[in-house]
Amino acid sequence: MGASVDAVERILNYRFRDKRLLEDALTHSSYSDATSYERLEFVGDAALGLAFTNHVFLAYPKLDPGQLSLIRAANISTEKLARVAVKHGLFQFVRHNAVGLAQKVKVFAEAVSQEDEFVAHGGSMKAPKILADIVEALAAAVYVDIKFDLTTLWVIFRGLLEPIVTPEALQQQPQPVSLLFEICQKQGKYVDIKHWKNGVKNIATVFVDGEFIASGSSDRKDIAKLNAVREALQRLSTSIVVDVDSLGIDEINGSLEIKEAKQKLHKLCMKKKWPKPIYELEKDEGPPHEKKFVSAVKIPTEDGIFYITGDKKSRVKEAENSAASCMIQSLKELRYL
Repeated sequence: MGASVDAVERILNYRFRDKRLLEDALTHSSYSDATSYERLEFVGDAALGLAFTNHVFLAYPKLDPGQLSLIRAANISTEKLARVAVKHGLFQFVRHNAVGLAQKVKVFAEAVSQEDEFVAHGGSMKAPKILADIVEALAAAVYVDIKFDLTTLWVIFRGLLEPIVTPEALQQQPQPVSLLFEICQKQGKYVDIKHWKNGVKNIATVFVDGEFIASGSSDRKDIAKLNAVREALQRLSTSIVVDVDSLGIDEINGSLEIKEAKQKLHKLCMKKKWPKPIYELEKDEGPPHEKKFVSAVKIPTEDGIFYITGDKKSRVKEAENSAASCMIQSLKELRYL
């Protein structure tokens, strides 16, 4: 345990005043000769949630409660924390006597290693709860050791959670269920998702206007639903017409620009089964206090690479949105939409 304590302190980049707190955080309830992490995990769940809530509240003052909740869920859900534990190899430091537990963790870690990008809304298999419990117990151990200081907890613990899922990242990976309902609502179509069980398997089935579209299964009900919805989005992408006129266009600085164009271009590419748009900074000019940026966006397709630049903007994000807006309008003029 001494070696494990030293290793985890290096991972956290924090030295504990009370080493017993860390020892408890690394002890599973199946290890009967010592205090388990259960009480710490209970505190860590709440402390980490509140520390992250404080962070997003201050970092994103313009986001509404619904958007803040989505960011929080993506960053401190069981799925996310389990991936944090896998990334830092935390399970190897936990003492336990649970038969089969190491194998479950190994199978999950192998599944995570095959993921191409961050998973914001649930992966291909259920994360072993012990992995998230370890991270929450460690958060509590730090929290208690620093005399219940939430601000310091976030300063110490933030590095462990990196990369933090941002609003921009969530726009690139929209919540599938919300996206399905949004697409169908714009088309005047009714979505119905039904659930049933086949033994230990949960089955979710998606119907649109009473017609079967897709189904998905998993040992978890929520993952079965996500699998079914993702498959439905893929199938509907070839049959639902994109209504560009409903995207919402504002006149900005004398030119027509689509609101949230980056997010909408991403959705359009999903529907068309095109790769994700690629943004590149074309120009960065002017003095530091009056910077101007021009961004370009390109989309590789079977017909070639679509490429266009946007207008000059004072922020990179605005420049990328301008490029995306120009791309959407050009695709419409070329009758690709």
